[in-house]
Amino acid sequence: MSKFEPAEKLRNHRPLLLAVEAIGWLHMAGKAKADFLRGQGGQSNGYRYETWFEYENPPFPWSDLLGWVNSQYPRYNEAWPDFVTKHAASSGLGILGLLQAGHAMASGIEKNLPKATSEYLKQDITHTWLSSAFGYPVRNLLFDPPTVLTDTGWGELVAEIHKILDDLRNLGTANTKEKDSWWQWREQAIGQRSLLRQAFTSTVAETRLPNNDVTLWDQSYVAAALFKSAMAGAILDDNFNWTDNKVKQNTRWRLLTVGIGTEHYESRAVKIGDWKGAQQTFEDFFLVIRKLVEVDLACGSLLYRDREVAVFSFPGEQEGAGTDPSMQSWIDYFTEQATEIARDLKLETPPYCRISKPSRSLILLTSESEEARQILEVPIHRFWEIPGEESTGGHVCPVCFVRLNEGYRDKQKPCSVCYERRRHRLDAWLKGNLENDSIWIDEIVDTNDRAALLTFSLDIKPWLNGTRIDSFRTQSIQEWRRHNPKLKSMINPIDLLDPYNSLFGYVRGKLDRPGRYEKDDLVLSSLQEGFKYEPDWSSFFRKIVEDRADAPSWDKLDKLPRERASWLVHQLFRKLASPGRVYRFWRQTEEFFQGRLQDFCEICSSDPNRWRVRRLKLKPDLSTSSGWEKHETYSARWRDAPLELLYDKEEFLTICNLARLLGPEETKDVLKDEDLKLRDEKGHERSLKIMDVMDDVGALGIYYPIIPLELSPFRFRVLVPLEAVSECVKCTIEAWEEEFGSVWDRLPLRIGIVAFPRMMPFQAIIEAARKLEKGLQERSEKSEICCVAESAARDGMSILRLIRKDGEQEIKAVSARLPDGRKDVFYPYLAIEDQFIRFSHDFQHPASGQVYRHVKQLHAGDGVKFYPSVVASLFLETTAARFDPIEIHYLAEWKAMQEVWEIIKRISPSQTALRGFWSEIEACRVAWQNPDGSWIEGGERDWIELAKVGLANRLMAHGASLDVLADALRTGLFGMALEWHLRVLKKSIGGKL
Repeated sequence: MSKFEPAEKLRNHRPLLLAVEAIGWLHMAGKAKADFLRGQGGQSNGYRYETWFEYENPPFPWSDLLGWVNSQYPRYNEAWPDFVTKHAASSGLGILGLLQAGHAMASGIEKNLPKATSEYLKQDITHTWLSSAFGYPVRNLLFDPPTVLTDTGWGELVAEIHKILDDLRNLGTANTKEKDSWWQWREQAIGQRSLLRQAFTSTVAETRLPNNDVTLWDQSYVAAALFKSAMAGAILDDNFNWTDNKVKQNTRWRLLTVGIGTEHYESRAVKIGDWKGAQQTFEDFFLVIRKLVEVDLACGSLLYRDREVAVFSFPGEQEGAGTDPSMQSWIDYFTEQATEIARDLKLETPPYCRISKPSRSLILLTSESEEARQILEVPIHRFWEIPGEESTGGHVCPVCFVRLNEGYRDKQKPCSVCYERRRHRLDAWLKGNLENDSIWIDEIVDTNDRAALLTFSLDIKPWLNGTRIDSFRTQSIQEWRRHNPKLKSMINPIDLLDPYNSLFGYVRGKLDRPGRYEKDDLVLSSLQEGFKYEPDWSSFFRKIVEDRADAPSWDKLDKLPRERASWLVHQLFRKLASPGRVYRFWRQTEEFFQGRLQDFCEICSSDPNRWRVRRLKLKPDLSTSSGWEKHETYSARWRDAPLELLYDKEEFLTICNLARLLGPEETKDVLKDEDLKLRDEKGHERSLKIMDVMDDVGALGIYYPIIPLELSPFRFRVLVPLEAVSECVKCTIEAWEEEFGSVWDRLPLRIGIVAFPRMMPFQAIIEAARKLEKGLQERSEKSEICCVAESAARDGMSILRLIRKDGEQEIKAVSARLPDGRKDVFYPYLAIEDQFIRFSHDFQHPASGQVYRHVKQLHAGDGVKFYPSVVASLFLETTAARFDPIEIHYLAEWKAMQEVWEIIKRISPSQTALRGFWSEIEACRVAWQNPDGSWIEGGERDWIELAKVGLANRLMAHGASLDVLADALRTGLFGMALEWHLRVLKKSIGGKL
């Protein structure tokens, strides 16, 4: 491969670039001390986080630990200032200006509120909360402090920072060329389990409301990524002006996107191992890409990652410098590098690389990743010679369909590449590297020999591109006006009772004066600290609006002063898609799914029979049989239940649900001396006598009966026992309602359930899951209107009774109060049909005209726009069932169905009575309906009356239970409950089947 000079230049500056990144991680470390929070919360302790090192005894030795950079790179001596104490200054030269640019973009310009007018947003020391990105209060940091905010935790953090910089110095002074050494240092410093990452993730970067949603880690990591990329761009630019005092304002970045078409591999997986093995190959691919970008070239850092796409920060030109002509060369270089990596991993599809246009924000992140996915939908989107395709002999591999398997008599044998992927997962499991996860479907199935694939997703894409953040406020106009009745010596001119229209009129009046930009305007300078530093309206508009929203430019609105004013009023009060917040959005959705995975492990492992989560070793009598094939799986029937075994090292290991074979009171010895008829995967049968049974299986002795298939910001797929599905779904819905309650209308939860018997082919299961996912996505991406029937307030909650378009009612409880007792005027806003500003907290989007209304100001008759959270299930009794039409239900219907079942289970005298009632009532329904499903005249009314008689006489339902069940028959929830619990889950009532 030919050398690419810009890449070599970056490699020669690797120690400098990684030192710059480390400074970015640590430049706000002083905020991780409790004294910072106390000082911000009203306690006059004199603590300044920028000089935290001076409070240490002895003082923290920044100069000693970073002094090597000056001697290693003397060219930058004059540009190498005191970053820690000066990063928050308004401007800086050279490298300091680059850090300030990254810091400012990561934190978000909505933080640039004048202290005099934003004092009311502060939290005090009694209530200093860390919030989620969606308004959920996570923790009171001083009342219930995380480890880092204790004296011991702070001491450990300081020691860790010293170690990070000391190890960096050792590598830098040695001028280490080995990139793996640098990678290992970086992973130890900021990897998933690093002390620095955990400490910074547990506390805030900003204490003021509502910017307490971005953790110190989010802001520091993204600032470091942008600083690192900006420095790389400066190094590559021979004409970079290191003395320019406008470097902070003029710095821009690009995004580097690398993708691989994973859908192709998923759709062709014959077994679970094929898909999981391919997943590991993708992980290896992206790991090598990360090493190339983050350490080898040290030109950027990972900002977003899902199973198909990775997006990195990348250098962009300084504003006014024109387009960099070398950018196509960089695209060609990364394409060449990624191609070589893909070929080394023997991938059947080519990678995709793209570099975005320059920007001062990350609002391009979603569009860049979406464009990559569209290209990757076609597996061979460019010329590609498939590695290993030259193999000769045998049949076409049943997995990849492109190589020959060299198995002349076995059409089901995978090719050598696909076999190694499948085998890699088995090897990892045998070594105990999967953290107690199972890889065997036979261990997952329940007592009825059934399992389920659960698929969950949150509609996070519109949040990553900033469109759904429109409903979040960084200040309420009315609250700002109420807490600032005077602006210095002037009465605040904004009307307290009609604040939105009043402010809009004020801004438009200023814009109607051509050529006049009053830097000392008290209203606008009280809303944005930067107003007084801008030279004119167009410059202010570009930074407030164009940099942070998909909005028309100032010039395009030349003859539309109304729209200019509308955009400014909107942007000055909305939360923004700052890089730190965008990073937090996708990280938090991924953490939500990780939390559910932990919950599912507990749920699926909960069983009164201790054998449910255990494995045994069986010692065979090798004198009577031999020649067992290593790592071959064998099956048998014992006690009329399946017994699945894996042969390894002259022993058999159980890989099935032992609770189906052994009672909780039984010991392992009941299997001793048993004679079994084992059948291998090809159907050959052999005899096995068990000589001994052992439970010393080591790391493989205990497992969770669960198989995670995918966990990314967009989707979570997992295989669980079918009997655990209801509890897993309930747990997920409750967690979603709690953590995302303020955005229930804008961040819908989608749940798909594919139930299947143990022997169902994996391809059929995945195909059914994809069908469910597509239907759920199409349904939830289309907004609906529900009508507010009633609104009430109770204990800081707004209780809404809503009427959906299907005529059914739904209750929503939305928190409208902050933990300290103040009204939450930042998060709980809903899009409404009304296009007029009517109440004090109403505001309007400048492009769509959409009006948002605070939940406490909703009234009966208001039409509320929402994206529905939905659930669908499919039971694969046969492979053909995957083509059956699917019924999609609201989450509220699923919850109501479970409640209906609880009533049925409680009152129904027997299974026979229940089935008898249902068959009779269904026969009447068919008789009283037309072929198209419509009722004959009066049929529905008579059917319900007949059902009430049957419910009372056959199921002994009376009073409220009778009314609820009769209504469940009308809505279909009664039939849905019976279908799910009796047919799919095989539940029983009164002990009769």
